Amino acid sequence: MPIISFIGIYLLLLSSIIGYGYFFANNISTYNKNANIGYLGIYGIFILTLISYLTNLILPHNFIHNYIVIFLGLFFFVKYIFTIKKIKKDLDIKLLLFFIVISLFAIFYFKNHDDFPYYHLSFMHNITLNKVEFGLGNFDLAYNHVSSLFFFHSLFKLPFTGDYFYFIGPASILIFINMILIKNIYQIDKEKNLNFVKFLSLFIFIFINVFFYRLAEHGTDRSAIIIIFLIILLMFQILENKVLDRIKFENFIILLTLVVSIKSFYAIYAFLFFIIYFKFFSIKKIFLFINEYKIIHLSIAFCLLIFFYNIAYTGCLVYPVVSTCFENAFWAMDMSRIEMAMNWYELWSKSGANPNYRVDNPDYYIQGFNWIHNWFDNYFFNKVSDAILGLITIIIITIIILRPRKIIFKYSNAFNVIFIALIIYFFEWFYNHPALRYGGYHLLALSFFIPTAILLSGQKFKFSKYKRQVHLLIIISIIIFTTRNINRINNEVENYNYNFVKSPTYRIQPDFYKLKKNKDKVFSKTDNCKLEVKSSKNCKEIKGYTFFYKKDF
Repeated sequence: MPIISFIGIYLLLLSSIIGYGYFFANNISTYNKNANIGYLGIYGIFILTLISYLTNLILPHNFIHNYIVIFLGLFFFVKYIFTIKKIKKDLDIKLLLFFIVISLFAIFYFKNHDDFPYYHLSFMHNITLNKVEFGLGNFDLAYNHVSSLFFFHSLFKLPFTGDYFYFIGPASILIFINMILIKNIYQIDKEKNLNFVKFLSLFIFIFINVFFYRLAEHGTDRSAIIIIFLIILLMFQILENKVLDRIKFENFIILLTLVVSIKSFYAIYAFLFFIIYFKFFSIKKIFLFINEYKIIHLSIAFCLLIFFYNIAYTGCLVYPVVSTCFENAFWAMDMSRIEMAMNWYELWSKSGANPNYRVDNPDYYIQGFNWIHNWFDNYFFNKVSDAILGLITIIIITIIILRPRKIIFKYSNAFNVIFIALIIYFFEWFYNHPALRYGGYHLLALSFFIPTAILLSGQKFKFSKYKRQVHLLIIISIIIFTTRNINRINNEVENYNYNFVKSPTYRIQPDFYKLKKNKDKVFSKTDNCKLEVKSSKNCKEIKGYTFFYKKDF
């Protein structure tokens, strides 16, 4: 596929996502009829993921299905364009085009995420071949980790895209949230000062573009982390006011639903909803709340579908949490296997195992804080320490450019509940899965950014006087984003003979389809399993039943 075709398809897919966002804003949303393109993109991801969950109940996401979905989005996008009076002068369109151009430096890569061939591709490939299936987790690890990103990506497999545009989720999340952050920074309030929210938006913008520059490394973790940053930012904006901002609250619900759906352990962030709810509502007003906020209906449906697919694939509401699993379901995975997986992920995150190493007594190692010494030696140095050094560098450069003159730490008391929640999440992360990619990046970054943003907001910097300094910080972060990606592309050209002009798509191992294609087919109940194939992956005994794949290897 030549580079021109590749970029053209990329633009079409982004346009379709925005089109669905426009449809959502004008036909479903209660309070966000005039949302900017950044939020339209988030709405598009939300509604497309919901469509994917619903249609896979009865249909595989084959070419016909996906053609209909994509072209409907393009139709909505054309309708959206006609609502813009002067496209050339529209700031949202200019901002969108700018970040699309910047993203071009990130979408060209040869080496994908390590988990992509491991299980991401298998899961997405199966959705395009089959409707929902029960018990697939028994056959392959690929089907244990249900993620909304996989269902979202499955909608973009077409004859002219193949399996080569599954970067569209991380790329679109990065583009749209960058746009939202920039709008936050440059939106002039009544005081016309650089306030706490503007500084925190600026720090988050710098962080995600400097630290998360490599799109291939996003997987399912970093996309969720980027969204969590925006969720926390919205919480500060909502709680600082005595009257609930309905527009921001609706956006908060949408983003929170997306995060919970991306990876199982992010379900703990659902409790943030209750912080906002009980600030402005009482338990007695629950039904009035549900009637007023129509988005909550979709959010509940979304969550029920998440639980359904988790149960269908593994027999668990939240895999691999054993207490949420239904052992009596005949298709459910064996509890010992689920517990083994839980312990393995904990062992891995606590630096007790890697591809070339494993501690001698894993069960003892993960208990309490037995792991902490080894974790410090093998993970804190140099993974966490490098991250901390990078965060300190961002703060120092910002302070040098802005030159604060006073030390003032004044903030709304309403923020205290957010600080408490972040401390609890930090402890949960550190105790159970202390790897930065498993929900640690945003907690570590916010522990540095929030105090610094409070300090800088106390200076009462006038936006008009410090606009150039803000421009400079944003430009520096964009330059770092582009140069690091250019260096990465050069390395991939040298090491892998990657020719992004003639063939810009990432590599898929040639043996994937040979080994995986038939295995992904649906399995059925049968009376017995022949002895000679009992030990193979084509035939399994589960809870007294025997299952086999319809097609052999």
